[in-house]
Amino acid sequence: MTDPPKAAQYDQWVRQLEDPWSRRVARKQLVAARAVGSLLECLQSSNESVVWAAIQSLGELQATEAVAPLVDLLEQGTLTLDVAQALTAITGEYFGANAAQWRQWLGRSPAAGPPQADTAECIRQTAGYLGAEVSGSDKSYVFKLSLPEARAQKVAVYFGRTDDVGDQMVVIYSECGPANPKLYEAVLRKNMGIPSGAFAIRDVKGKPQFVMVDTMLALSVTPSTLAKHIENIATRADMVEKSLTKEDRR
Repeated sequence: MTDPPKAAQYDQWVRQLEDPWSRRVARKQLVAARAVGSLLECLQSSNESVVWAAIQSLGELQATEAVAPLVDLLEQGTLTLDVAQALTAITGEYFGANAAQWRQWLGRSPAAGPPQADTAECIRQTAGYLGAEVSGSDKSYVFKLSLPEARAQKVAVYFGRTDDVGDQMVVIYSECGPANPKLYEAVLRKNMGIPSGAFAIRDVKGKPQFVMVDTMLALSVTPSTLAKHIENIATRADMVEKSLTKEDRR
């Protein structure tokens, strides 16, 4: 049973979720307090922003109690991508926004246990979406994508990294070509015109190279979202490689 002072505090934070100016801080407080019960109640809110905040928070908390209510939301067509990502974060299963598959899985699973995300299965499905060759194991993989004009591009994917606040990250990157200092400004200015990822400089075998890099929170990774990021990185990295070298080595 929740202490009355705690319940009052949780109620206050829940009310603050309705205010766009206080929502971010209130959500962080509810997560820090592991107020799962209050967050589950928020899934029934008529305010879609409150529902969204609850979905994100329950996914971060990997709250197994939320699996069935989240599947209900998926069947209702509510914030389907966010719900699917939260379900994957909690269960380690990869069914995207397919409500029927989640319901079937839930029916044969006596209880959603702690996440047992199968990275290898995620990689297999991602390669299938892309029609790409993939090599590697454990936390390091390389995808080779076929591109127009009979070109190809390799994209590396690394699991198990953490950011500066300790969140698990997935790093995606591809080499573009030698980093000539005369081209630094021209290449880096491209970052302002791309929807995701960024061009950067990285030493490869002791020599500076232009690379295209992107990161994802591990909790947000599904095969479909990972495939989109890899495809974006491959396409843009290959364009720069072609411009820099007129070759197709990467």
